[in-house]
Amino acid sequence: MGTLLKIFCSAIFFLCASNSVFAAESVKINLTDAINLALKNNRAIEQSAEDREAARWHLSAARRSAGLHFSWSSSTSRIGGRMYNGLRESRYIFKGMSDEERDYRGYRLWQFPKYLSENTNNLELTFPLYSGGRLEGLREAAEYNLHSADLILENTRQEIKWRTAQAYFQVLQYNDLINVRQEEMNNLAEHLETVQIQYEVGTVAMSDVLATNVQLANSRQAYNSAQANYENAVSTLNDLIGLPVDTNLVINDELKYQPYENDEEFCLEYALSHRPDGIAATYAVKSSEASVSQARSGNRPNLTAVVSGGISGEGAFKADHSNGQEHWSAGVQMSWSIFDNNVTSAQVKQAKAEQRKAESQAKQQLETIRLEVHNAYTNLRIAEQNIKITATAIGQAHEQYLIAKVRYEEGVDTNLNVMDAQEKLTQARTNYYDALYFYNMSRAQLEKAMGMPIELDAAIYAAAVESGNAGKYSIKALEAAKVGE
Repeated sequence: MGTLLKIFCSAIFFLCASNSVFAAESVKINLTDAINLALKNNRAIEQSAEDREAARWHLSAARRSAGLHFSWSSSTSRIGGRMYNGLRESRYIFKGMSDEERDYRGYRLWQFPKYLSENTNNLELTFPLYSGGRLEGLREAAEYNLHSADLILENTRQEIKWRTAQAYFQVLQYNDLINVRQEEMNNLAEHLETVQIQYEVGTVAMSDVLATNVQLANSRQAYNSAQANYENAVSTLNDLIGLPVDTNLVINDELKYQPYENDEEFCLEYALSHRPDGIAATYAVKSSEASVSQARSGNRPNLTAVVSGGISGEGAFKADHSNGQEHWSAGVQMSWSIFDNNVTSAQVKQAKAEQRKAESQAKQQLETIRLEVHNAYTNLRIAEQNIKITATAIGQAHEQYLIAKVRYEEGVDTNLNVMDAQEKLTQARTNYYDALYFYNMSRAQLEKAMGMPIELDAAIYAAAVESGNAGKYSIKALEAAKVGE
């Protein structure tokens, strides 16, 4: 029994160890890999693609509404009641009479049906000739909605790329801050040895030992916090790129400074012509204009070509009643709502209000684009200046720390000045990596604010739609605006 228990425990330990290894699976990754994974796996892009697919089929339905419609209606009924039952009984009474006698009494045999059921089948073919602009407005609005969906999908890609880059740079930043805290702990541990030696020989007080121990404990706590921040940043990045949140990412990269040459005016002009959400807002206005035309169709006549036919009988698809029916007709139907209690007027006013709202949203979107470009560019340049300032400060803080350390060892300075110099060195290094992070993040944010294309150049897409080369669907516009590898 003991042997079986040992085997069972060993198996459980093996499974747990295997699961731990699986959960801690390592993936080597860089910024390009992270962005590509996010573009492939992120749920927001998946949902935006489905919105685009829904818009495509909505347009297909709108276009087909203007074509032929063929309908078939069928019914089957069991017939009964006093009238039919009495007529059936009378039929058998009069059936024994001669034709002359029936004619003399004025009875007609076909007046007394013998059937117990009735089946009807009607076919109708219609084609709208004129809808007062309803079908045209429906189709035009659906076309612009599809164009908007194409651009919103591209905007979602750009948003996910920016968020992925931000999360990636955050991982690099927290990794650098871990190293900063590690170096701080090493310096304080080394300094503590010096303080203890001097305390043992009686050159410093016990308060120096205690103060250094407290400072070292604070440093260890800051290191643990930096470690937790790093792990959370990795989890956030994993979630964005579609990996399990506990995946161990191996990133052989570091935050770098690469000068940015473009000025703010260039960035703004590019954004105004390339931001997909800005162009999508203008399409929303055109879609609302088409909806106004669609609402106005309620005041106009509708003209439809109709061809119909039908049969009825006791058997399905048969005209076998004693008075069996067969009919067909072909012609044109016209309907015109002369007075609808101002329902159409209210619908037109509603559509106009939605149009004005879309126009306001389009203007607001342009204002948002200008603001986002300005803020991102300003943050980029400020972070660029801070990189230069903090890089110089690190050298000065490190020199100050070395001087304070030597002076303390020689007995001409205080322990407080050594720890203060260490805090300033840590802060200078932290400020430097913060500046590097904000610079890289602001640069990625500026690219998002400018609408830098990923799979679709929005400016080329809009030009294709404007020139009419987009056709009834957006396929040609997508092909024209597709960004190369």
